[in-house]
Amino acid sequence: MKILMPIGGALDHENPHIMREFVERSGGAQARIVILPQASALAETGSHYVHQCLSLGAGQVISLEFRQRHAADTTENLDAIEEASGIFFTGGAQMRITQLIGGTRLADALYRAYLRGCVIAGTSAGASVLSKTMIAYGKSGPTPRERIVQCSPGLGFTDRFVFDQHFRQRDRWGRLIYVVCTHPGVLGIGIDEDTAAIIEDEQHIRVYGKGAVTILDGRTISESNVAEVEAGRPVAVGHLTAHVLTAGCTYDCVNGNAHITVVPSLSDE
Repeated sequence: MKILMPIGGALDHENPHIMREFVERSGGAQARIVILPQASALAETGSHYVHQCLSLGAGQVISLEFRQRHAADTTENLDAIEEASGIFFTGGAQMRITQLIGGTRLADALYRAYLRGCVIAGTSAGASVLSKTMIAYGKSGPTPRERIVQCSPGLGFTDRFVFDQHFRQRDRWGRLIYVVCTHPGVLGIGIDEDTAAIIEDEQHIRVYGKGAVTILDGRTISESNVAEVEAGRPVAVGHLTAHVLTAGCTYDCVNGNAHITVVPSLSDE
């Protein structure tokens, strides 16, 4: 099974339920986890996640600390990816990831790892980079407007979704609606902080965490003026389908059906 685990950022490190889920899905005591901290400007980010994953029971955890493109394709890095059962991209700035890894042999190895069933997770910037079309920059606000967002190529684990993070906390409805209007065949996935959208085989989504996952389905759009609007004016769209799902809820990406369920609050555990 192929698993993508985009996370909305601002992980709770006092109650690391999402990282615990990542470790367990990666194999628990048998897990071989690789941390990719390139998005972060902080030198200690990689070691922080290494220690956290080990404390949560992971068998082996390493961080690949390269910061220049020529260092991406070392034998050690490629071997680590080939042996990994879980790969985690940290937060920071997503363009740091793509400019270092895009087009390298390491990028090819990462995609092969995903195809063979390695769990691929990322938080904040590390979530955005998982898709083929990546939100690189954008403005806040509930209304889609021309030039509200700039997209660029991500690492391309999937071409069926576009991920946005810190979604409710930073009021990113408008920019995700705009992306879906311009790419109606993809699903827009907006993920709140300390929340994950666990995607299995690109067909099934399960929500995990304290917040919500917003799913925007552009396949139902009847009409839009997105191609004509200029000068930052608002965009009109008809019959865009939206789902807001919380912990335990699931979504069938093929037929567009959401299943609503109620689970105990993680904050009450």
